[in-house]
Amino acid sequence: MLATYRRLLGTLRPHAALFALAFASMVLLGAATSASAFLAGPLLRYLVSGGAESAGLRQVFARVPGVARFVADARLAAALPWLLVGVGVVRGAGYLGQFFCMGLVGQRVVADLRRALHAKLLGLSPSFFSASSTGDLLSRFGSDVSAVEYAVTYGIAAYVRDTLQVAFLLALSFVLDWRLALFTFVAVPVTIVPVVRFAKRLKAIASQGQEQIGRLWSALHEAIAGVRIVQAFGMERYERERFERENARLLAIMRKSFLVRAAFTPTLELLGIVAFALGVGYATRAIAAGTLSSDKLVSFASTVLLMYQPLKSLGGVGQFMTQGLAGAERLFATLDTAPEIVDAPDATPCPPFARELAFEGVGFRYRPREGSGDDSPVVRSISLTVKRGEVVALVGASGAGKTTLASLLFRFYDPTEGRVTLDGADLRALTVASVRAQIALVAQESFLFNDTIRANIAYGRPDVDDARVREAARAARAEDFILAMPRGYDTIVGERGATLSGGQRQRLAIARALLKDAPILVLDEATSSLDADNEREVQRALARLMERRTTLVIAHRLSTVRHADRICVMADGALVEQGTHDALLARGGEYARLCRLQLAPDAESTNP
Repeated sequence: MLATYRRLLGTLRPHAALFALAFASMVLLGAATSASAFLAGPLLRYLVSGGAESAGLRQVFARVPGVARFVADARLAAALPWLLVGVGVVRGAGYLGQFFCMGLVGQRVVADLRRALHAKLLGLSPSFFSASSTGDLLSRFGSDVSAVEYAVTYGIAAYVRDTLQVAFLLALSFVLDWRLALFTFVAVPVTIVPVVRFAKRLKAIASQGQEQIGRLWSALHEAIAGVRIVQAFGMERYERERFERENARLLAIMRKSFLVRAAFTPTLELLGIVAFALGVGYATRAIAAGTLSSDKLVSFASTVLLMYQPLKSLGGVGQFMTQGLAGAERLFATLDTAPEIVDAPDATPCPPFARELAFEGVGFRYRPREGSGDDSPVVRSISLTVKRGEVVALVGASGAGKTTLASLLFRFYDPTEGRVTLDGADLRALTVASVRAQIALVAQESFLFNDTIRANIAYGRPDVDDARVREAARAARAEDFILAMPRGYDTIVGERGATLSGGQRQRLAIARALLKDAPILVLDEATSSLDADNEREVQRALARLMERRTTLVIAHRLSTVRHADRICVMADGALVEQGTHDALLARGGEYARLCRLQLAPDAESTNP
């Protein structure tokens, strides 16, 4: 926990100037608080005596620069209200300065953490997201960041502010009467033991709570994202019960948390009452013996009373700081995750694609998820060369390794055996960004952002002019339906393009790929989910997109790859056949079997 706390404090470093201003305000607040306590005894004695016993008060003011001229009794009475107001103004200014500055520091730190977390997630490999739930990742931005925000904005501020006030008041109490201070604050060191024990317990509970919130978010996200499937299969009750189970687990954790918190304050208050009782006993004897004056006792009592609130605040803030530290640990764990795909130290930019891309003895196996133990290869010893301008189709049953092979080309993963090359250069020797700049993708699920049609087409090319966007839309056979919309290119498509049909989404994805104008094109099941009419339109758009480009077509529907220059058939991660459509049919192998399955599935299934 200490390492996490130090790292959390390190996030204040970029905002040191603002924090220094907040610290100065806290010092001012602590000094003004001590001044008000120090003045309480002499002022009360002066007022009760009608100004007759003012020697002590005159001695106090005589030491303060600029106030000595008010020492005369006649002027002192008129100055008293202004002095009280002055102390109050200084306290108010100190509190205002620290609250505003620390609030701003906290928001800046949280903005830095959100920015760093967002950048980190965008840079992590797909394997990280495969092993993580979306809801849990979203909770990093939600509950975890909120916990850190409270810890920085209020927790650290309270620690510094209240510690300074306690330090000033404690020093004043020893100046007034060190024996009385020792009796009164003898319990302070003893409080360290319960504070540490409570902090450890709360830290464990807070970590459990943050993890459970992630699971709760995950259940909520999945139910909302898949609401159509939930409703179509009548699983509303199941999802409600699933959410309720996670909610009940979180409630049980929070119940333990509040029980520990509830026991914390009474424990500290009991120790404080014991210490105060000891102090009262000593003060009674000291006043009777004449070793303690009444004005000092009033000032001391004011010091103790003013110290109660910051001490109580420190105890309460400590409970929430543990939750903030638990959230910070989860954030830092994500920020410390090393991406699997990074540029090599000597990586060079990829030159423009000119000759061929090649898979040379490529094998790949996914890293097994914790507890699964499954590390069987997905791709096995594949050697394949694709010449510039060639259209090569990858076909095979689901799970044959087609999409994985394309993922290696994008460097979403690196091969565990062999290498992938562009014009003879190993992709691992080239910068990731420059490799991906050479490739455009149109996938089966055309992901669109909740933005305008124009922004979705120009994604990756934000500075491109409208004429180029419209040209790409026309080439993708999308402009007709775009112009028919109420706001044309400024129409918001909704989350994942929810307001568009499947064919319309695909054509916008094709327009996006056209605008990227990359020399290599990957079509991953680009028409498999479309009906006949939409497929016809999309195929025409794809034909335009494939012109003069090296194209890797991943297809399950074999009718879409009949005219490919070469068809490569995969089975169980291996490349088992390659050739033209007619040649593969004549061979009567795996490709011919797949064709028979698609043309006459019933007959095939009854054929022993």
